[in-house]
Amino acid sequence: MQIYEYIYRKLDLRPVLLLIILYGPIRVLPFGIFGWLQNEDGILEWSSVLLLLIAAYNVLSLLVSNKNNSRKVIIWTLFLLTLFFMIGEEISWGERLHGYSIDFVRSLNTQNETNFHNIKIFHPLEEDAMRYNLRSLLHHGWIIFALILGIANYLFNKLSFFPASKLSLYFLIPCAWYILFEYCRFSGRCLITVSNHQEIYEFLIAIGLWLHTRIQIRKVRTSINE
Repeated sequence: MQIYEYIYRKLDLRPVLLLIILYGPIRVLPFGIFGWLQNEDGILEWSSVLLLLIAAYNVLSLLVSNKNNSRKVIIWTLFLLTLFFMIGEEISWGERLHGYSIDFVRSLNTQNETNFHNIKIFHPLEEDAMRYNLRSLLHHGWIIFALILGIANYLFNKLSFFPASKLSLYFLIPCAWYILFEYCRFSGRCLITVSNHQEIYEFLIAIGLWLHTRIQIRKVRTSINE
């Protein structure tokens, strides 16, 4: 009981609860509801975009609040650019909304869309991947990104632009899933099937980034009120 209480105080366990709900009762619902939620262009993907937009708005507020601190302005600007890039890539830079595209990028894209994360070089054909021991560069990028967000505050807990350690499961769970997915996909040694439910784990990361920026906004407001 003491261990559970310690974990409960130190970690936000809602990512675990969300996965239990998704892979439990929702997974067995009829009419393809689970797929409708987590497939490409599903509810979770667009929810991720919405959360990242809110996080970007929060960062804009942080930039205004820290306008006299050049170091924080630079850091939060980089953070904002990262969020905008994630949003743009998630919706193929609005191609599906406004109908305009870049034909050169589409010609190199595995989904024939205007985004960079699905360019063919990041997704080697399976036979080439096996022959040259390659892996999906995109998935490795997510592994590194999520790992940094998940452990950075444990190492640099005085740097407020890293998510608090309490939020680490929002990033470390996706990191672990991507590692397991890549291992199972190429080794063939897994005892279970690790399905490609990438949108679920991108959603967790989006929630974590949104919560992180919300916490920072609350800290600024508290300091102002004091």
